[in-house]
Amino acid sequence: MRLFIAIDIPENLKEKLRVVSAKLKKCDLDAKWVNSENIHMTLKFLGETQEEQIEKIKNIAASIACQFSKLELNTGGFGFFPNENSPRIFFISTDKEEILKNISLKLEDKLEGLGFPKEGRFKPHLTIARFRTKKNIARLKDEIKNISIEGKFMASELILFKSMLTPAGPVYEKMFRAPLE
Repeated sequence: MRLFIAIDIPENLKEKLRVVSAKLKKCDLDAKWVNSENIHMTLKFLGETQEEQIEKIKNIAASIACQFSKLELNTGGFGFFPNENSPRIFFISTDKEEILKNISLKLEDKLEGLGFPKEGRFKPHLTIARFRTKKNIARLKDEIKNISIEGKFMASELILFKSMLTPAGPVYEKMFRAPLE
């Protein structure tokens, strides 16, 4: 099964992102937009995982979650991965980068022992689209100058998600919640 560990965002912020995405879709980009219901902050993508590893993954997530306090996060600006000139991913940043990076690194350190490779390149973000080509990117860049995403949300738990790929897009199921202190 395909798994990842993430922080979910509340419904009110998902609704704001749905409205913004609907507006930006008018830029006629060659992009796959993330369904607003699926927007989250991935801390560690695990990929295909054997069922016998799930309990160990849950234990690792719980042991790390209890080392950190709940966080109030603020959304930031729009951004592009890997960069603005060669955009593949369109995202919204958040603050508290050092704390979130620390959580991600601790997850990577512990999960490496289960055979999950370290990536070491975590940057907190909420992916809203993936570009297929650069069609109308200049139009998007111009449009986002006039849009701000102001949102606050509490990160209160690490969630182990199962991702099921369907023709209509991925469907996520929350398998385990590890509360932050």
